[in-house]
Amino acid sequence: MSRRWPVVLFLLLLPPAAPAAAPGCQFDKLPAGERKLGPWIDQRNWLDIENQRLTLQSATTFMPAWRLAPATGRPAAARAARPLEELPAVDPLDGQARSLGFLLDSRLAADGIVVLRNGRVIAERYRNGLADDRPRLLLDATRPLLNLLGAIGVSQGKLAADKSVSRHIPAFAASASLRKLSIQRLLDANERRAWPPEELAAWRRAAGWREGGGDEGIRNWLAQPNLWDKPLPGGPDAGATATPEDDLLAWALAESNDRPLARLFCEQLLLPARPEHEVLWLSDPQGVELANGLALSPRDFARLGQLLVEARGSRKRTRIPAWFVETLLASSGLRTGDIKGLAKGSELRYGFVHLGGAPNRVALVGTHGTSLYLDFDQRLVIASFASYPQAHTPAMLAVLEQVWLSIDRGLKPARAR
Repeated sequence: MSRRWPVVLFLLLLPPAAPAAAPGCQFDKLPAGERKLGPWIDQRNWLDIENQRLTLQSATTFMPAWRLAPATGRPAAARAARPLEELPAVDPLDGQARSLGFLLDSRLAADGIVVLRNGRVIAERYRNGLADDRPRLLLDATRPLLNLLGAIGVSQGKLAADKSVSRHIPAFAASASLRKLSIQRLLDANERRAWPPEELAAWRRAAGWREGGGDEGIRNWLAQPNLWDKPLPGGPDAGATATPEDDLLAWALAESNDRPLARLFCEQLLLPARPEHEVLWLSDPQGVELANGLALSPRDFARLGQLLVEARGSRKRTRIPAWFVETLLASSGLRTGDIKGLAKGSELRYGFVHLGGAPNRVALVGTHGTSLYLDFDQRLVIASFASYPQAHTPAMLAVLEQVWLSIDRGLKPARAR
């Protein structure tokens, strides 16, 4: 027995092993490409809205990324044959009867749409080079998914909702402003500081979204002294686009879980959703994943929505906390939620939109119409990639609402006899 003690002591003195990635969550590093696409698109203008239909499908041309390869040996799902083109719809801009195809092309500029019912692909439609296996950058439509990861972290005890951001990120221990910002307030996504345009431009350069950022890296920029000492605008902003708060949350998630953001996302959400195609996550020059850097294929985007639908009332064990789903679905009651373009009673919750009108409907809506619609009662999921020419306008939201209603009415399952 005594001879074993040196071995035991040796094992106890070994440093703790780094957490292993879950099987299937090994990301490979991809360097940035030529940072130029054709004769007119480069690092200066690749994110301009007139270029996004092309560039969001080619994001690794402009920025480095982490890539998760698709599962080998898995046969591709058959292409859904149910047509969407001629489903009846109402154009919210003039009140005229139109086809769904007209709304998708002429009003929403939608290049990809996938419809799931009960987890099965029942319809899909692609335009302008987008295909079912082509990952497309979500940009700020990623933020609600980060809030969901935060809710999972709270439920697992990795994040303390009532504690400050500075408690979870040691680099901010001396920041008085972030000692006042709790994780819960950050997850609510209702408070964004009054960022001057020049600081937003510097934030994008540091992350590598625009040229001229050098190798500073996103975390060095976020940790600047006094950066967060800014006033908070009053009330939530339904039309807010990406801001540095997104990367602050991404840092808190990675720090509290001791995981790179892409691996955390994969372990908690991606593997349970069983992705069919490759997944990309853009990074800064130092390899740190960016909050708005997730790229998914249309089908895999829809499967994330299905994961949320299945989390409600499921007997299967799920990482998504029941309280999060019920918060998204809870009736507005006496609250007077109002988002112009959507049904009365619509309001933001954790970055998602609780939709007014019919009960138990939720949507994730990006700046230019990329969206994920969830009807929990009908078990209906609609994922769309769009490039609406303006950001978060009532007209864009009204078109999205009509697209969802047209698909819901037109693709009702046949009643059993």
